[in-house]
Amino acid sequence: MIIAFFVFLLLGLIAAVTSGAALGYAFVAVSGRLSRGARITWLLVLAAASSVVWFDLVGAANIWRPAIVVVSFTATLVSGITLLAREARMRRAPRYPMPVWPAWTPPTDSR
Repeated sequence: MIIAFFVFLLLGLIAAVTSGAALGYAFVAVSGRLSRGARITWLLVLAAASSVVWFDLVGAANIWRPAIVVVSFTATLVSGITLLAREARMRRAPRYPMPVWPAWTPPTDSR
């Protein structure tokens, strides 16, 4: 009985986290033209909306309702912020610029 409880608990956790993570990644992938501030704001709104959907999907008398809402909100937010940070890191200029020609050396003074 306890094992079945933990199995169903794990399946519910996987369902909430997977859908939230997929939603966060999909939003960041689609919203490339928005500014960073607008993307973060819309990501927060999307995370809240997805957690409200879970709030309605889970039964009214369920004691796990608040935990599922928090897990879904956190998964959506963390996955979206992770992808935003990775995207910003890829857009950043390299720290150590390469020379124009790899074997180029400055000319010497011929005096």
